[in-house]
Amino acid sequence: MSRSRSSRFLAVEGLLIVLGFTIAAQVSPPDPYSQILGTLVILLVTLPLSYWLVYERDVLS
Repeated sequence: MSRSRSSRFLAVEGLLIVLGFTIAAQVSPPDPYSQILGTLVILLVTLPLSYWLVYERDVLS
């Protein structure tokens, strides 16, 4: 069964976000400023990476 690219994008993005938050929770202090900054960095890194993996490189076909 073939999944559409948009569903693969969402799956990859979800996985990368969970991985990013796991890493950020280990390396950053638990104050609100660091959490907001970490969230922005995670989104700025994972969105283009997910797009590249699914649409450009087509690794997960």
